[in-house]
Amino acid sequence: MTDWSTYQIGEDSGDILIETSEDNMLAANHLAAQAHAQIDIFSHDLDARVFDNADFSDSVRRLITSNRRAQVRVLVIDPDFATKHGHRLVEVARHFTSYMEIRKVHVDYAANVEAFFVVDKRGLIHRKLASRFEAIVNFNDPHRARTLTDYFEEVWERSKSHVDFKRLYI
Repeated sequence: MTDWSTYQIGEDSGDILIETSEDNMLAANHLAAQAHAQIDIFSHDLDARVFDNADFSDSVRRLITSNRRAQVRVLVIDPDFATKHGHRLVEVARHFTSYMEIRKVHVDYAANVEAFFVVDKRGLIHRKLASRFEAIVNFNDPHRARTLTDYFEEVWERSKSHVDFKRLYI
């Protein structure tokens, strides 16, 4: 198992290969804890085994409350599981609508088989097959992060907010 505490965004480059949902979760938690400005997630179903844990949602909350320019964007191909089973990130998005938004991926991009997570346009987790947990983690790869972010932007612009991601609090 990798000791994630030794890696810092923007400092440690080099690909780290991981293979399990637990390694994905721990890497995502460590990356999110170091976020200063932006988190982008492209996922098929919001990967509960990776993103639905207290450490991750606490890091997202901390980012949002510590930086008024923070931005957390999530693209989900199939939002049904996340909205019906009480995913922590959905609840965070519902409370911080000015800083976090979740959108359902436009049908033209729904066949994408990848999943990725980019932090501050430097750190990333990239799974070539979203259905598997083999991934590349890198804490300082601005070139690959830019490629993923550019694709994310393209999909983001064509995607719409899903009604189940919003709830009115009165």
